[in-house]
Amino acid sequence: MKQCGIGADWRRSFITTPVNPYYDAFIRWQFNTLRKLELIDFGKRITIFAPTENQACADHDRASGEGVGPQEYTGIKMKIIGTLPASLEPFKSKDIFLVAATLRPETMHGQTNCWILPRGQYGAFETLEGEIFVCSDRAALSMSL
Repeated sequence: MKQCGIGADWRRSFITTPVNPYYDAFIRWQFNTLRKLELIDFGKRITIFAPTENQACADHDRASGEGVGPQEYTGIKMKIIGTLPASLEPFKSKDIFLVAATLRPETMHGQTNCWILPRGQYGAFETLEGEIFVCSDRAALSMSL
């Protein structure tokens, strides 16, 4: 740190938890003051999530891939109407959809059919709204993140 020209007083602890109540109180006061002055605010923002670490992964936290942002996929839900395959019979009381994801949803206008890999591995996943999505495990994981 000294070689970088950083002067730091290493005798002091700057932990913002109840372990250091004085510094914690100062930081709380500082953030509350800035919030009252409307200089900072709480909110949601799109971020990359690292399932291996089970936490958000900011741009500068990555060893590689700096500057890479999240991609927005559009899920196209195609409702299954008519006779269900035997593997989906347990879900017959719910709305069941084949879900296709695309980076270019404008290409789906006028779509009249959906192709499924005959040897593809698909699962049936229930959403919080009670719908059943038929897609790959990887697609379901990506949508959940």
